[in-house]
Amino acid sequence: MRAVRPLNRLPRPERPDVLITLAVALPVGGWTLLLLALALPGAWALLLAPAVLVGHAAGAWRRSAATASFTVTTVACAVQAVVLPGEFPLLPSLMAFPLALYAYCAHGPGRAPLASVLVGAAGAAAVTLRSALTTTVQLPPAFLFGFLLAIVLVAFSLGLFRRFQLAYVGELEHRAVRAEAEREERAARAARDERARIAREMHDLVAHSLSVIVSQAQGGRYAARARPERAAEVLATVEEAGRQALTDMRGLLGMLRDGDHGDGFGPQPDLAQVPELLRRVRESGLTVDFTETGEPGGLTPAAELAAYRLVQEALTNTLKHAGPGARCGIRFDWSDYGVEIQVRDDGTGPGPGDGAGHGLVGMRERAAVAGGTVHTGPAPGGGFLVSARLPVRGAAGPAGPEHGERESAAQENGGQERV
Repeated sequence: MRAVRPLNRLPRPERPDVLITLAVALPVGGWTLLLLALALPGAWALLLAPAVLVGHAAGAWRRSAATASFTVTTVACAVQAVVLPGEFPLLPSLMAFPLALYAYCAHGPGRAPLASVLVGAAGAAAVTLRSALTTTVQLPPAFLFGFLLAIVLVAFSLGLFRRFQLAYVGELEHRAVRAEAEREERAARAARDERARIAREMHDLVAHSLSVIVSQAQGGRYAARARPERAAEVLATVEEAGRQALTDMRGLLGMLRDGDHGDGFGPQPDLAQVPELLRRVRESGLTVDFTETGEPGGLTPAAELAAYRLVQEALTNTLKHAGPGARCGIRFDWSDYGVEIQVRDDGTGPGPGDGAGHGLVGMRERAAVAGGTVHTGPAPGGGFLVSARLPVRGAAGPAGPEHGERESAAQENGGQERV
């Protein structure tokens, strides 16, 4: 059994509705009460006056409680039409009904427009029948019914128009809220992507520089005992690597502080800086062979950055994992479609605890942005192989058959990765 909502739980009427109700009730309701007081016996006036007052007062809830307001107004107007003596065809206070019909059609629930027009048509027919049967001042029934039905249809049409207008405005507001949520989601996603990019940059510059410094420090201990004159060279290399790391770190921190005022890194590294990278690594004691075939050029800036970071990360892995006495070979094969890069060492290979880390993930992400692919794993015959293919500007950059064969061979050897 449904509980009846108490009167103190009735929604509070909205201020504009209260003002509109007063604007209509004071002149129209007052005029009706004056007619009742002057033209009807006291008993009739006392019976009709509450219906007039309630019918007008219910309009204050036309939006906050649309169904209840329309129902009360309809019942009050029906009481006035039924109880009114025959010599009075209509009362001015019946004007409250088309106003209530308009409000219910505009603000009521889903089927309110259909219910309101049916109730209005039935009320017009009932008033016409009552007038034809009881009123002493006869009006042509067809004229009276057409007049009342026209009022009902005008109120219905205006209410329906207002309903569509409110629905359109509501849809625009919903779209605005949804667009704002999508903008916030895009901003959050961009922030996540930027944090990932910063993490890759941090890994690239810190891991490489520290690997060089650690390698030089280890060599410096032995040089200090066996060949003291080389200690100065080792310390110079350590100093240069540390200074370069500090420079890159300042650039990264500058980007974080001034993210709204430019990139903060200055020019990103490209293939023109690979010889300097190889020089620093060779000074750390690693033997590096570099081979290049074909005509270089045509890569996008993103592809050149990806190629540089790939070589840097592969050399860092060799310094960290290949073991003493290892050699590293780097090969660039240029073609009309792009460049195929191989970095291979003959070290001991990945240890049992090695796994995928930020460096290798960063390799793949950078290559994917440039439209390329990266594969890493144990090399046939021992050691570790990093291979990549990057397309030139405007090329689709499909992996060639040789590249696919090498990837398959690497996968057959286990596909292990290291950082």
